[in-house]
Amino acid sequence: MSFTQIAQVYDRFNDLEVYEHWLDFTMNACNEQPHKVLDVACGTGWFTQLLAPFCEEVVAFDIDTAMLEVACNEQGASENIRYLQADMLNLSAFDTDFDLATCYADSLCFLQNEAQLQQAFVQIANRLREGGTFLFDVWTPYQVTRGFDGFNYFDSDDEYALLWDSEVDGWQATHYLTVFRKQASGLYERIDTTLTERTYPLATYFEALRQASFKQIEVFVDYGARHYDEQVHETADRWFFRCVK
Repeated sequence: MSFTQIAQVYDRFNDLEVYEHWLDFTMNACNEQPHKVLDVACGTGWFTQLLAPFCEEVVAFDIDTAMLEVACNEQGASENIRYLQADMLNLSAFDTDFDLATCYADSLCFLQNEAQLQQAFVQIANRLREGGTFLFDVWTPYQVTRGFDGFNYFDSDDEYALLWDSEVDGWQATHYLTVFRKQASGLYERIDTTLTERTYPLATYFEALRQASFKQIEVFVDYGARHYDEQVHETADRWFFRCVK
């Protein structure tokens, strides 16, 4: 499973306006302007670039070097951003005084199991100062089991075409993506990749976060517009977490 094969088309077929909502959630969730931010699984750096003007320093990392290459080459240079290659399961080389850590676009859902989820939470918590904030989103079980069940999507532009189909097994969704890239000859190169996401009951996230030493945990829907209510928001697609160490 890798984003390497689709790094060049990730932003072409993504809803980039959504990142403005993540930025709003971030700024509204912070009690004060963050100075030093860790952007976990930054991907192509689109959110990183939006956030950078509102803080002094952003360290953004991703496990996929192809996504980082796009971030460095296409998003423009910013003096207060450092892009690094790293795995969220091992952040021992990073500083431990970040005010804020962010991890958006359901990136945590790509971890393989609950043990890795717990490990990621611990690693991120250890990078935050006391009182630091961790913000992230994940798919809800409703979205994985209902929203991705039989899901299919097609889009194209002058250079690329994307086919996306999903199938569901329990609270796990497997996405099959096929990209067709136009060559100079006029013929198309076919690129296939498979991505797997999984989510868990809300209680699993709470327990893992508490084990990672987060003291205050809040859950929202609609990019932070409302606190999550199980009875009211049973069809919500994402949970948005605000966690304070």
